[in-house]
Amino acid sequence: MFTINATLGIGWASLSFGFFVFIRYVIEPLTYFRPSINRQTNSSIPSPYIRTCFTYSDEERWQRLNLLISWIHAFITGVLVLYSFWVYPELYNDFVKHVNLITYLTCSLSFGYFCYDLCDIISNRRGSDMFEIILHHIVTLIFFGLNIMRVVNVGYQMFALLAEVNSIFLHARKLFQLFNIPRENFFVRLNMIINILTFFLCRLCMLFCVTVFVYRDRYRVGDSYYFFVSCILIPIMWIINPILFYRVLYTDFLKRYKSLKLMS
Repeated sequence: MFTINATLGIGWASLSFGFFVFIRYVIEPLTYFRPSINRQTNSSIPSPYIRTCFTYSDEERWQRLNLLISWIHAFITGVLVLYSFWVYPELYNDFVKHVNLITYLTCSLSFGYFCYDLCDIISNRRGSDMFEIILHHIVTLIFFGLNIMRVVNVGYQMFALLAEVNSIFLHARKLFQLFNIPRENFFVRLNMIINILTFFLCRLCMLFCVTVFVYRDRYRVGDSYYFFVSCILIPIMWIINPILFYRVLYTDFLKRYKSLKLMS
């Protein structure tokens, strides 16, 4: 019914961008739930570097809104990725040439989301970590864009999108904090455990496998693509992900363990 080509990918990515803009206004009322007691006043928060139609005046509500949308994307993409690996075993056989409608549209959907999120972050993000996130999004968009435009290496993008399975729990972790849900809550503690396990499996192990598989397929993926992935994308991800893993591990487990050890 549909011809899988760059036109379809760009069209679906554009619809994805519009979908997340629409979701932004649908779920906005949720940002009023359980406001923080010790809120910073707007005057004490630095203004974003760029103001657009996405710019939000309330920092706390924007963080909640941004994380809610990120969680929705992670949930949709995570389910589609797991479904694809379950239903299409040929994905395992050839990450370079594999493509079908579901996997291609999943990749295009994520491309549209990252375009939306990059606009949202540039318009609202404050602080030094903004540039780290922007760098991550830019190299991710280049990687996704090359796959979508060339209709090749879609299997590698699907493999990389396994990270979104972990993002379901990683974003939930931050949402629990933003909505002031206590750490003692059963679901918060359960999420901590699942988050650290899926982080290791779906991010670190996935990144190791991609590093090995791309080297294996270096003569098939193309010289320029191999240079970008092996010399730019993968090194950046090997810097960002282990640092983030340690931060989460320390905050959720090691710090608490040290405190209990000192008290005993």
